[in-house]
Amino acid sequence: MSFVTSFIRGVLDKRVIILIAAALLLVLGAFSLKQLPIQPYPGVAPLTIQAISQWPGRSTTEVEQQVTIPVENALAGIPGVKAFRSVSLFGLSVVTLKFNDNADPFKVRQIFITNLANVAFPPGVSSSVSPDSDATGEILRYQVTSEYASPTRLKTLQNYEIYKELKQTPGVADVSSFGGKVRQYQVIVSPESLQSKGVTIPQLIDALSKANDNTGGGILPSGEQQFVVRGVGLLRNIDDIKQVVITVNNGIPVRIGDVASVVIGNAPRLGLFQFDNNPDSVEGIVYLRRGENASEVLARVREKITNINNHILPPGIQIKPFYDRQVLLDITVGTVKHTMFFGITMVLVLLYVFLGNFRAAAVVAAVIPLALCFSFIMMYLFNVPANLISLGAIDFGVIVDAAVIITENVMRHMEEGGKRVNQNIILATSEVQRAMVYSTSIIIVAYSPLFLMGGVEGIIFKPMAFTMGFALVASIILSLTFLPASMSYVFGENFHHAPPKFISWMLERYRPLLRKWMDHPRHVIAVSIFILGISLLSATRLGTAFLPTLEENNIWLRVTLPNTVDLEYSTKVANQLRETFMKQPELEKVTVQIGRPDDGTDSTGVFNQEYGLYLKSPENMPKGSSKHLLLQNLQAELDKIPGANYSFSQYIQDNVNEALSGVKGENSVKIFGSDLEVLAQKAHEVVTQLKKVRGIEDENILKELGQPTLNIQIDRERAARYGVNVSDIQTVVANSIGGAPVSNFLEDEKTFGIAVRLNEASRNDIPDVASLLIDTPNGHKVPLSMVANVRLSDGPFFIYREAGKRYIAIIFSVRGRDLGSAVEDAKFLVEKNISLPTNYTIAWDGQFNQMKAAQQKLMVIIPLTLVAIFLLLVTALGNFRDAVIVLINVPFAAIGGIIALHLGGETLSISALFGFLSLFGIAIQDGVILISYINKTVAEEHGAMKDAMVDGAALRVRPVLMTAMLAGLGLLPAALSHSIGSEAQRPLALVIVGGMVTTTILTLLVLPVIYAAMRSRGRHKPGLV
Repeated sequence: MSFVTSFIRGVLDKRVIILIAAALLLVLGAFSLKQLPIQPYPGVAPLTIQAISQWPGRSTTEVEQQVTIPVENALAGIPGVKAFRSVSLFGLSVVTLKFNDNADPFKVRQIFITNLANVAFPPGVSSSVSPDSDATGEILRYQVTSEYASPTRLKTLQNYEIYKELKQTPGVADVSSFGGKVRQYQVIVSPESLQSKGVTIPQLIDALSKANDNTGGGILPSGEQQFVVRGVGLLRNIDDIKQVVITVNNGIPVRIGDVASVVIGNAPRLGLFQFDNNPDSVEGIVYLRRGENASEVLARVREKITNINNHILPPGIQIKPFYDRQVLLDITVGTVKHTMFFGITMVLVLLYVFLGNFRAAAVVAAVIPLALCFSFIMMYLFNVPANLISLGAIDFGVIVDAAVIITENVMRHMEEGGKRVNQNIILATSEVQRAMVYSTSIIIVAYSPLFLMGGVEGIIFKPMAFTMGFALVASIILSLTFLPASMSYVFGENFHHAPPKFISWMLERYRPLLRKWMDHPRHVIAVSIFILGISLLSATRLGTAFLPTLEENNIWLRVTLPNTVDLEYSTKVANQLRETFMKQPELEKVTVQIGRPDDGTDSTGVFNQEYGLYLKSPENMPKGSSKHLLLQNLQAELDKIPGANYSFSQYIQDNVNEALSGVKGENSVKIFGSDLEVLAQKAHEVVTQLKKVRGIEDENILKELGQPTLNIQIDRERAARYGVNVSDIQTVVANSIGGAPVSNFLEDEKTFGIAVRLNEASRNDIPDVASLLIDTPNGHKVPLSMVANVRLSDGPFFIYREAGKRYIAIIFSVRGRDLGSAVEDAKFLVEKNISLPTNYTIAWDGQFNQMKAAQQKLMVIIPLTLVAIFLLLVTALGNFRDAVIVLINVPFAAIGGIIALHLGGETLSISALFGFLSLFGIAIQDGVILISYINKTVAEEHGAMKDAMVDGAALRVRPVLMTAMLAGLGLLPAALSHSIGSEAQRPLALVIVGGMVTTTILTLLVLPVIYAAMRSRGRHKPGLV
């Protein structure tokens, strides 16, 4: 008695224990699934950490030279860095490090913080590190609303009350805000009053700083007690500020109130937020901590918001979420549940049709949830993330293939009769267990490229490979344990079965057809090769793409106005567009972000507008409308705005694109060089070439030059003549015009700046600035124009750097055409028509680069995978000839996949390529099943060779048809779905569904013909049974 026979017999003897273990597996699997953090889409962006440094009032060039470059030098050398980028602009520097996939987030973050702390920043620079989140970490956005409260009041509540509460919620990495007005105590100085009282701005600033301080006096002993001594000198209200003495002239104190008015105003605004009909609102953004469960954290955040609304905020002021990641998660989970339900239903129906017995079909179908539960347990133990791609692309038909092979053979033995049920189970399982184990192992090996892929495609599809890999391992184990035990239990000892009539009908027609084809092997092979050649040739017409766009049910629109516009003009344009967008029937909500938030996390200016256009849910969309038609309508409105450039994306997609390429766009061309004017010139030449390419849209230069700059160039010789030092001049300029905070005002737990600034009438134009009075050591005053040259010029607005080099970026999208051919055409035109100076280079970044990198990896991994499969085949079948015959199934299987992509209107994306890998594994499995039984029949029968081959092939018609159709039908709902959440699975599913059609025909008709032709050329060694 063989080991397998005794093992199966032992399983049947202990079937109750096996079934109890299966029930326990279900319970543990359900628990593990509940613990898995499920995301709508995986966090595809690599680990990035940013150093955000703000230096208010400083020009772009100053920020680059004195902040960005020192930070870059300090952070250089951190291990695991993949890309090193920075952007400098007015008052802000952002240095971004992108790390390799295998970098330890905690370790590199600590090194980053330590190195940043060693930077010697100029006075006035505040630096921080980006939150421990990622590009997909923005899980909730909300509006702080009120019918009566001012934007200043709402901003104060957001910055101090709401921020503190939400930040303390477990799983929240950070909370940032956009819009509103930052409260500020302002000392508005009149130059005439200063002159009449004989005081200067530096004197006023010095007096104000010294009058706002507490001190500690140590401890005062008193008998058996002791007292802590405090000198309390903090300013408490506006009157205290007015009473501060600046100087004493002729015995009369000159106070701040004598030369200035003190008011509560707001700091200069860097940005503005609008929501539907509210033109000036406050937005909050909640960031998920890396690795946390989004659903659990969102539940805690919603609970916290309810508490804040009910117990912390004043009556009439509320937090109202308008973007909740859970909504997208629910929609996409619904899509996956829908495809899963119909997939399992189709599998069950097909099993019943082919096996002719509902109990047998139910036993095989029960393997699906059990295998998935095993997979969920393994994912939980090995921290494999679950997303709707890794779950939605599961092929239930493939999971039950192993069970189908065994069950079909058991049913065949029962149809022949003559033995008891348990004897049939033992004999049938022993016959096919080796073929089942090898063929399922081959499918697991076919998934190996997904395990080995890195980058974005690896992050997206690796969890799917783990899910399927664990499920397939479980299917082998369950097929040898749970399946025999269940069949023994549900069939009983005296079970009898007759084959479905259509199987007999089909076999009666299959045998003569196969004999006829075997008589003309050259014609069959020639026609097959011709069809294969036509299919492969048509594949070149499919076009290439990186990954399908994942639908998020929103539009993220970026509108870029000329760099020179101010906040007032930008707001005017935003009001016009917002009112237009709100009239669109497809849109539920419209939000607008103008400029940048106060924390500097978005490096842009007031010329930049970002619109969140939130679509109605699919069931509430107007009939006949679509996102495509809406985009056309929006484009028509945007074309009416003079000087505006725009691009369309989606909320998560936009963040991911920026994290991957460093610029706000799907694809970009980067020109590297030192001279900004040369870079700008070459950028315009590149745009001219891009406009010639069909399918390239939204071309836009991220302009760097053109920032009007009032240069105050200090003449050191003249300044020395008047005894004025540079520091005094800089102090007057910074505080008179910019109104930089010179001290802080404490209100309970809140801190507000106290800024000194000239009144508006004295700082409105260039002559006013040139007339600013500077104090001299002898008590006289000279106008600024006497010690400095004041003149207008153009300066840089942005300075982008990568790997220590300056660059300019041209962003673009591809619509109505595949990405690969569009970018290849563009690259050809750019290389042909544009010449660059010495030391200037061009690089293409974004999705195209990601696609090329993934394709290069696959070109190495796929041949290695085929070699591994071939070695498994040689081991399984016992000789090279049979292994080669089975491997011939691989190119022929591709025919149906290519046709399905054509019919489905899909491109040859990375998702489709992974579908081909799965298809090849299934095709080889069918070949193993067929060839192994032909070998067995030929070895046992002693009649004509052709008859033996036909009989062997006929024995495997049912299992081959079942495994192929199950694999195809299991993913048919995903292949046909166009719902939100189906985009990444659809190309993969189309390839497998289409491929199964041609694979079945070729396996049952062409493969035996090739086998017979090759066998007739030489002697055959016995192989796998």
